[in-house]
Amino acid sequence: MSRVAFTAFYPSRPFWAGSKVNFQVPRVEGWFHDQLAEEVYAVESGAFALRICRDGRILIRIASLERDDAADKTPPIKDTVRRWGEYLDFLNAFYLLLDSATIEVHRLAYFNLHEITHRDAFRVRYENGKDTGENIAAESIASVFQMGRFLSSYRPDVPIEFDTRIVMREVISLNAISHACSAFERVVASPGSEKPLASFAKSLAEYKVGNYETSVVLSWFVTEGALCSLWESHLESQNTELPSGRKRINRERKDFLTGRDFPTSIVSNVLELFGVIDHGFFEDIDLVRGYRNKIVHAREFIPGPTEAQLAMKTAQTMIERLWGIRFTPSFSYSVHGL
Repeated sequence: MSRVAFTAFYPSRPFWAGSKVNFQVPRVEGWFHDQLAEEVYAVESGAFALRICRDGRILIRIASLERDDAADKTPPIKDTVRRWGEYLDFLNAFYLLLDSATIEVHRLAYFNLHEITHRDAFRVRYENGKDTGENIAAESIASVFQMGRFLSSYRPDVPIEFDTRIVMREVISLNAISHACSAFERVVASPGSEKPLASFAKSLAEYKVGNYETSVVLSWFVTEGALCSLWESHLESQNTELPSGRKRINRERKDFLTGRDFPTSIVSNVLELFGVIDHGFFEDIDLVRGYRNKIVHAREFIPGPTEAQLAMKTAQTMIERLWGIRFTPSFSYSVHGL
């Protein structure tokens, strides 16, 4: 008996994947539910599987995070929390890439991108290829979309096709979905890249609701981590063999060069002097580092959209530089009038 599980979520702005529900079909048992639940896009490899249903449900399975054959069916809570955190990184990374793909393919900034948390995500179980159950994300709008597959969730005195949950949806083409999935395949094939993408998605989500300080700090974490990676790569490129046969940079010297005596400010300066990063980009990094320091040290500094956008664009450049993953973020807001 084959049993597998996926971690799923719905974007907060619902969409039709590929095509709308056909309301002209004979209204026999399952006519509505089966159309919404139909998997219209699927891709699978040894490392991951991804499925998208017509009603916008996105299901992701990362093989390395699953415990299908584990003898211990009740793992320590710390292990469960860790795996949830890692799964959410992948979910947020994909959501960012889907938002980007919709902009690039449809020229439409449709999704009101937000951070996917454990309250929004839910587990779906399959047995021999058949959906056998799922958790309800009761603390999230996702629960509305989960229950929206069932006719009993709609008012009987209003034609279902006029319900706001139906008429508000846009169609996102399979071309755009495929574009997002191709980028996501590169993420899965590059272990560790999901984390900066997820942090960028969170930074962008905070920007959209005007939390510029949080947006700047989250983006800076991405840039700072990338600088450390560039620095270590540069050190390795300089670690030639001496005439004596010893390495130019031994363990003690490397610990010094990557320790507290070499903070990010020095690292970025040295990388620019050695031509690893160009001067204009170095100046952007230095500005964002200054924003972050003023925020953390409670100086009289209130960042605005300009500072937050620079922080995000710097982080985006770093992601493309290190991981080769390109995307187009939407800087539209997600707030209502007062």
